[in-house]
Amino acid sequence: MSEAVDLTPPDDEGPDALALSALLSSRVCHDLINPVGALSSGLEVLDDPSMEETMHDAAMDLIRAGAKKAIALLSYARLAYGAAGGFGAQISLEDARSALEGLFDITKADLEWGIGSGLAAKENVKVLLVLAYAAADCVPRGGLVSISGDIESFTIVATGKKLLLNDDLVKALNGDASELAPKNTPALIASQLVRSVGGVVKVTKTEEAVTFKAAFNAES
Repeated sequence: MSEAVDLTPPDDEGPDALALSALLSSRVCHDLINPVGALSSGLEVLDDPSMEETMHDAAMDLIRAGAKKAIALLSYARLAYGAAGGFGAQISLEDARSALEGLFDITKADLEWGIGSGLAAKENVKVLLVLAYAAADCVPRGGLVSISGDIESFTIVATGKKLLLNDDLVKALNGDASELAPKNTPALIASQLVRSVGGVVKVTKTEEAVTFKAAFNAES
């Protein structure tokens, strides 16, 4: 039996641009603090001449893992949250796919990309990136996140052994900014981007899957 989530936007306008930028900055910093900390810890070990060779090898592994995660998160954040990526008001779908592949490489979920190539509206691509990351969080023990459709109307399905759909994420996608945490700020912004062009976001949870649907044309 499916559980449909009501995403009718509330009446309040939510936080202003300055508050949203501060919350989003906190989200990025939170994501990066662990991999950057790993880099620092690894370098400290390498700088200690008294450390055994096995510890130095472990430190190098720590540095490699930290660098890989930091690069993946920064590449993703650049497209999903920033102003970079593309000509004019467009982003390359190839760049979006590459950013997601790097991101999923550091999560427990696998990515199945089913959207075409070429340039697409920045707003649409940013929403796709945010919802895909949210879908990965829905399968914390591993699973598959599949993306299908086109950039104007797409579906993201998360399947796995354990499915989670965070209530605060749903509230953010609903446009509800009350008690908004940095973690869910991208979802709120994605909701605003879709609604700004008259589109809709829908979320459905069953025992088998969590499904996100975004249509930038309400008639789609």
